[in-house]
Amino acid sequence: MKLFKVLFLLSLFLTVNILGQSFKFVIMSDSRGEYNGVNQPVLSVFANDIAENHKDVKFVIFAGDMIDGNRNNPDKTYNELMNWRKVMSPIYNSPNMIWPKVWPAVGNHEIQSRFDEDIFRKVFPDVFANGPADEKGLAYSFDYQNTNFQIFDTDRWDFGDISDTTDDKPGWHTIKNMDWIEKDLAAAKARGIKHIFTVSHEMAFPTGGHMRDGIPNLGKHLKLPLDSTQIAHLALRDKFWNLQKKYDVDAHLCGHEHTYARQSVDGVFEILAGSAGAPLYYPNPKFGEKGKNNLFWHEFSYEEAIPYYKALKYNYGPGKNSQKSKDFITRRAFNYVIISVDGNSASATTYGIYPQKNTNDKIRKNYKIKVIDSFKIK
Repeated sequence: MKLFKVLFLLSLFLTVNILGQSFKFVIMSDSRGEYNGVNQPVLSVFANDIAENHKDVKFVIFAGDMIDGNRNNPDKTYNELMNWRKVMSPIYNSPNMIWPKVWPAVGNHEIQSRFDEDIFRKVFPDVFANGPADEKGLAYSFDYQNTNFQIFDTDRWDFGDISDTTDDKPGWHTIKNMDWIEKDLAAAKARGIKHIFTVSHEMAFPTGGHMRDGIPNLGKHLKLPLDSTQIAHLALRDKFWNLQKKYDVDAHLCGHEHTYARQSVDGVFEILAGSAGAPLYYPNPKFGEKGKNNLFWHEFSYEEAIPYYKALKYNYGPGKNSQKSKDFITRRAFNYVIISVDGNSASATTYGIYPQKNTNDKIRKNYKIKVIDSFKIK
């Protein structure tokens, strides 16, 4: 393994000096489904399309929830992850991409029992072990050319008393090691890095389907005023986003909500590439929309969402978009995003497939992958 990492670092050096500071990578997320934990029809289409039609892409970042996972059977979780790797074989076998081809982030569906963090490390042994001491193999950072990538963990398992198996619980929807995030960002800037992308499964600004959690983690059935726990979660989210601004991060890349969305908040983009197969969500309800969006228990009506909009300081009311930023763009489609870095600039092109009529997780029989958004990041 050490030899592979040495060769990887050598390839980075040679690439920088021969080809210059220009490359592309993919961000995608949330591929869970009914085929041994994976929505294989969608994910396999995307994996083949990337490998065959975007040969200049250097690697894929996958922001969690690859599989359904299982809270009672760790072997099932392991088998689903291995099946996910099999479906992603066009990426892993691509001669055009660099080791390790896929850089994964942990999602809440991967971590549903006390065994699952070690299972994740076993399935993805090639990530760097330079994260926080208690998150080796779950959080890490690497440079490629003039760009730093920081993958951090928003979905830990909380052991409580490690010797007491009854004290276990999910530690989802939060950031445990904020100090490491800041230290790593500062080190990247000190090295003269020009671009920084942070990556996690969960988003800082919920856009639809998960108003109750994400990094703000306000909980179910929110009633104002906020309690001390909710205030602490919001403060953590704000601290994280202030670091994105302080260190001039290009974009935070994430998933968790099954849609495509992007917006800039205080000059920093959050790009949500949230469905490579997971069932699609609707955006936050707007003023005048009646009832629930009708697919998932966790999707709110406009009236139910108002306390969340107030707490999150979203733009809501007549004529407003019920989101954090006025430049919010969304597409209800299966998707992946190709990000191009070229010198001091960075841009994104999003490819998508709209679902089959009257379904929420199946691609059209005569599907066509098309560009559904493009924009300049920096």
